[in-house]
Amino acid sequence: MVLEKYINKKFGVNSDKFLEVLQMSPWAEWYLHGSLSELLFKDYIESKWYEIHRIKEKPGWWYNSKSNEARWDFYIRKKWNKKDEWFVIENKWIKTNTEKHLFKINTKPRLFKHLKFLAFPEKDYIEKTYEKGYRTYLKAKEKWENRNKWKKFPKFNWDKKTPWARSFTLEWYWKNEDDLRKWVDQLDEKKLTTDSYLNLEWPIKILSSHAPNTRPALYTGIISAAPLVSDFNIMCVDLFQRIWEHKFVFMNSNTISHSPTSPEHLYQNYHIDYIIPWVKDNLKISPPWYTDIEECIAKTNPIPRKIEESQLDKR
Repeated sequence: MVLEKYINKKFGVNSDKFLEVLQMSPWAEWYLHGSLSELLFKDYIESKWYEIHRIKEKPGWWYNSKSNEARWDFYIRKKWNKKDEWFVIENKWIKTNTEKHLFKINTKPRLFKHLKFLAFPEKDYIEKTYEKGYRTYLKAKEKWENRNKWKKFPKFNWDKKTPWARSFTLEWYWKNEDDLRKWVDQLDEKKLTTDSYLNLEWPIKILSSHAPNTRPALYTGIISAAPLVSDFNIMCVDLFQRIWEHKFVFMNSNTISHSPTSPEHLYQNYHIDYIIPWVKDNLKISPPWYTDIEECIAKTNPIPRKIEESQLDKR
């Protein structure tokens, strides 16, 4: 009854008409999901005895008036900590796969090849992944330093244990490659289309972060469509859009793999985990991702920042 009155007062229609409009407006749903995720994160972090302050979206009259030290959503610190020591939090929700042109796993052979790499990785695939990223980095380093004499390209800071933008495997879920092939072959071909993927009817739920944000690197000047490592301390991702439960996972921007061609940038997308109904129904979150923010902070040691009052949203 309260909601009905609110809708009528604010929009001049009944709840049925309001729902009809909401369902035909993806942008309205997107905005509500984002706001709800932020509100639930606030509830979560306060339950952990943290003080939290929202950061303004636009402190001045344009976006670039945001501080490089407070680019994102929230400041947090423990309530009993009276020092000027805060963590900047970026709150995101899971990627909803709007980039249709990037989806290429739309046949059984392609799906088998994709899963084979994850289910039966080569014994030294972690080392090879690290070395491949490092070679890419060295090429970018040489190119940049040739154009910028007397300057040094930023260091390569990948963790050798968790290199690249995907830090998990699907080992032990299929006995062997024949078992995997049988599983793929029994799938409904109609569910492997790009449209099925976008409509969440695909046989696998890909849990991927998504942070598009065109930013020039502060030192090298390289422009990339991804946030800077220095933009925030911790990214919090709400997995609701894939698992239909508001569950948060966390990563420290300084301990996850950065872009090999621009070490000041993160990747735009990180693959966090896969859910495969009847094969892998549960989350298996592993470093550099964590299911508890306190564990993330304790194990990755993000560097606190001083609060900038001009960036606070005091509404």
